[in-house]
Amino acid sequence: MFAEESVWIRGVYDKLDPNRIKKVGNLGSSSLEFRTRIQPHIHTNIIKPLQDKGIDAINIDLKKESGVDVIGDITTPEFGTDFQNQFDLILCTNLLEHVMDINLVINNLVQATRNNGYILLTVPYKYKLHLDPIDNGFRPTPNQIADLFVGTDYRIVNSQIISINNNKEYKIKKSKLPLWGYRERVLYYLGKRYKVSGILLQIVK
Repeated sequence: MFAEESVWIRGVYDKLDPNRIKKVGNLGSSSLEFRTRIQPHIHTNIIKPLQDKGIDAINIDLKKESGVDVIGDITTPEFGTDFQNQFDLILCTNLLEHVMDINLVINNLVQATRNNGYILLTVPYKYKLHLDPIDNGFRPTPNQIADLFVGTDYRIVNSQIISINNNKEYKIKKSKLPLWGYRERVLYYLGKRYKVSGILLQIVK
């Protein structure tokens, strides 16, 4: 997750009524080390503000690691029933591009959300392929993310294409080819910025 992406996420849910958000599911949370040391903006901008408000944030991941509260696989049919109506807010960030069956994941998200609860999603819009372990190439606009919820009663609360302007995110890499390792940084200075689609939906059941 990009730092600018985490700032947008915090700004979005800061506008929600905290009295209506009691339990949050952080899907694909990764480990405590990842959230606090490798990408500390995740903890600073997303998890800690929830904790400071007394909101119960449940970190859910496929892998059993330190800082993962619940083991769960969003890509299985059982997830939706196991977590049915559990969360007032679900964070699903940078995940849809790494699954085989996007529609199954969307169905599970809806099932796990309480009536009038929220689902916040981010997906790369302009970004290179990155295997984790797969990348299905899904690069949607916010409206294209919303279109996945066909058959679900929802409203769009907030949406934005987030431009990543921090040049440190455009890496200089070693390469045997002259200047090839500088291509990300060159494209940055040519105005080719990474972009992330973000959307917050309210689900009505």
